[in-house]
Amino acid sequence: MDDEILMTWKIHMVKKNPAKGMVVFLFIVTLSFFAGVAANNVLFFFLSLFVLGVYVLPYFVPVTYTLTNKYIIIKTGWITKEREWKQFKRWEKSGNAIKLYTMKKPSRLDNYRAWLLRTGQKIDEIEAVVAQKIGSHE
Repeated sequence: MDDEILMTWKIHMVKKNPAKGMVVFLFIVTLSFFAGVAANNVLFFFLSLFVLGVYVLPYFVPVTYTLTNKYIIIKTGWITKEREWKQFKRWEKSGNAIKLYTMKKPSRLDNYRAWLLRTGQKIDEIEAVVAQKIGSHE
């Protein structure tokens, strides 16, 4: 099988820090409430609740990371992102995460084009796979 799964793991950020999750939830509801009151329209409450909720969705739902021989797959709820390993030219370790960059040299576009793999407890295993697929980092 050419595209065998090398490893899969799941990260649920709100389970790691439920207090922060509750603060974010209350902030979104409060901000949406004030948007509805300011516009004097209940539709603005629901619209802002939806927009802000979609924005923080990866924090509240589990994110599944899958590394295969050809692809890196990130699945958040109903959203699946997939890229080939050959698109990434360098990587670096950042706390409990690994950043994958599409350009060999640091660039201003790194923040927009980079992918963040949250590693949780498996940082050494994931780092070994990334180093094998992309090469060692500087």
